[in-house]
Amino acid sequence: MQEKTKTKTDADRELIKEVFTHYPVDWARYPDGRLVFISLTGQKFSYTEEQFENIREAVRQERAVTKKLASKKSASKSKKRTSPRRGK
Repeated sequence: MQEKTKTKTDADRELIKEVFTHYPVDWARYPDGRLVFISLTGQKFSYTEEQFENIREAVRQERAVTKKLASKKSASKSKKRTSPRRGK
């Protein structure tokens, strides 16, 4: 009986881009669940499913906070001034 080999799916490619914001040069999913990829800088990364999901969740939370802060900053800039600026 032949052991299942690594796979390469578009879903994993998109998952890597979602988390790391760039498409990998190459990638593979191994039978034990590890996701291994090569970044644009040539570095090789290998994550277990649990590690990758932890990173993915941390990135989602960080992006949510960043988005929230950006919207607050944008809202404060859009408030109209009630008095004219000095020297204008």
